[in-house]
Amino acid sequence: MLLNLRFIVLENLLLYERPVNIKKNRLFFGMARRILFFLLFCIAAELMGQQSPQFSQNMHNQLAVNPGYAGTTGMINVAVGNRQQWIGMKGAPSTTVFGVDTEMNILGWNSGLGLQVMNDQIGQINTLNMALVYAKRWEYEFGKLGIGVSLGVVNQVFGYSDLETDPSGGSNNYHNQKGDEKFTDDQGSAFDAGLGAYFESRKFYMGFSIAHLNKPKPKLAQEYVSYLNQTFFITGGYRYKLKNRPIELSPSIFVKTELASVQIDFNINAMVKDKYWGGLTYRIQDAVVLLGGVELNNGLRIGYSYDINITKMKGARDGSHELLLGYSFDLSLEKRKRKYKSVRYL
Repeated sequence: MLLNLRFIVLENLLLYERPVNIKKNRLFFGMARRILFFLLFCIAAELMGQQSPQFSQNMHNQLAVNPGYAGTTGMINVAVGNRQQWIGMKGAPSTTVFGVDTEMNILGWNSGLGLQVMNDQIGQINTLNMALVYAKRWEYEFGKLGIGVSLGVVNQVFGYSDLETDPSGGSNNYHNQKGDEKFTDDQGSAFDAGLGAYFESRKFYMGFSIAHLNKPKPKLAQEYVSYLNQTFFITGGYRYKLKNRPIELSPSIFVKTELASVQIDFNINAMVKDKYWGGLTYRIQDAVVLLGGVELNNGLRIGYSYDINITKMKGARDGSHELLLGYSFDLSLEKRKRKYKSVRYL
């Protein structure tokens, strides 16, 4: 989440509140801009924390954070989600994720195969991740284990061409004026890899994964430096069926850290009649999240969450919306006997 502050701080404190007279301060402005970006992307440990996009429905979309999950349900699963964070705040993050995975036999190995695409827009900075996912799977009497790898590319675009400064030094209307000095766009790509392990039994699940394993550094045309630190994810949950009630309770925990900072989500979900669910999440020092959803008879699932922000950051109190859609189906011509309960979530 702290990465989300990076461009907002830049935009609100420099570009929007402190227009610069280019005629008088051209040299100073150029030097200050280079120093600023160097600090933001290289040495500011606090701003380098939490580079991975924020999601509130992590328990419903495990593939997005753990390649070891691929193939766990034994079906073909398609999921697409969109998160609009801090509604009403200029430059706030907007994230879209798409994933598909399935179980299959590859050269005699029980395997999981998938595709993961994630696009994260923060102000003028756009990060696109695309990766193929493979997981080797083992089935035991007590559960299923998957160890997976994701291999792909990360592309970052720094779209500054629409940002301008007013050469007259005026405090208002300094955008899109003829003669203004414009920033130039920049972009770069790099190879990206991740690892993960995921275990599931009838009663509980747990997972551990590492994103940006190789610390990719997109090669930019300009002198600015951008790199993605390793991010560690730990997930775990338990399923408890109430006696004589069509309700299943699922407490869970989600931990995200890159060692510079830690995000911890505590969640409790209730599934009613294997069809409806609702829940509550507490994200330490950040938000309280309300979740709900429904699973239709045709395999379509719809989930929604709303973050009630408790942070003191100005402009972040308008909340965040997240919508997640999923569809699961089986192309097998014959019904296969399943020893374990398939995951009912996205």
